[in-house]
Amino acid sequence: MQSAYAGCSATKRTRPTNVVVDEVQAIFEKKDYKKLDALYASYLEEKSMTADSIATLQAFFDGIGQSFNTCGSEPVTEDTARAQEDSLRAWRKASPRSPAPKLALAFFTVKYAWLARGAGYAPTVSPAQWKLFKLRMASAKAQLDTLAATNKTNPAWYAAMLEVGVAQAETAQKFDALYEKGVAIAPYYMDLHYQAARYHTERWHGSKEEFNDVVERAVELTKERLGQTMYARMHWSHSQSSDMFTSGAVSWPRMKTGFEDILTTFDEKRARNYLGTFACIAKDASYLKKQLDVLGADVDPAFWGSKRNYAYCMALAKHSDTGRLPRCVEYKQSGDVECD
Repeated sequence: MQSAYAGCSATKRTRPTNVVVDEVQAIFEKKDYKKLDALYASYLEEKSMTADSIATLQAFFDGIGQSFNTCGSEPVTEDTARAQEDSLRAWRKASPRSPAPKLALAFFTVKYAWLARGAGYAPTVSPAQWKLFKLRMASAKAQLDTLAATNKTNPAWYAAMLEVGVAQAETAQKFDALYEKGVAIAPYYMDLHYQAARYHTERWHGSKEEFNDVVERAVELTKERLGQTMYARMHWSHSQSSDMFTSGAVSWPRMKTGFEDILTTFDEKRARNYLGTFACIAKDASYLKKQLDVLGADVDPAFWGSKRNYAYCMALAKHSDTGRLPRCVEYKQSGDVECD
């Protein structure tokens, strides 16, 4: 399932959520199954949150699955996936009464199905890939159905069912009904909102209007604690484009407020760098300069897109007092870009 935090970012092991993720992964790798079972039970019962507003239960399952998600350090293969599955089966055998390994195996099977399909658009998926994807996703659905009776108050189960709904093109009526049941139990379980947003994008089964409705629903459900955080996070994931603000698709004032709400819970350089990129897209030069001044040596070109975009944004901030838009020259032979 899609993570609500940047598990592969440079801030790994510093964010409160990532600390929980890494601790769970370490316990899993040590095969301390009793401790894993106890952690799962406490996180589910207490509905606790990390200091940066992520459900500890979600961080728990992300920690279990972290060895499957290599963050691009090395490709996930069928062999490494099967090794992960074997590890989960060993946990299930050691803890036959615990629901945690059974859920983790179902969640793994969802990811295993996506591995077969690949991340490309539908026309790029071969018939053989589709067949294996559907077979594995059906297996995941069967596992989750078996666990349904004992997990009706478990938001992690609902999030997994929603991801299966995306994959299997569930009807909007059934999908949305399941989403509402999940958020009624745990409105701050972020993956519920992310799966709903994914389903209702144009790429999958929705439209721009439907996606915007999901964003507004997520904000309404979480604004008491998180303000406009979900507005920023969802548009950050799905709406980034050079005309996102000028076209009216996204509100820059709300996006800015949402990022400020994010940074209030945890001030990380990744989020602030991205806030700078959005300020650049909005041509808000003075606010861009403010973010660059706060970042100082933590300005990281890796978060700013292309060389041209980075050079343009740095020049825009430099001219924040004049209101002049930069002009850029790209040197084809070297690939360097100069903007002034």
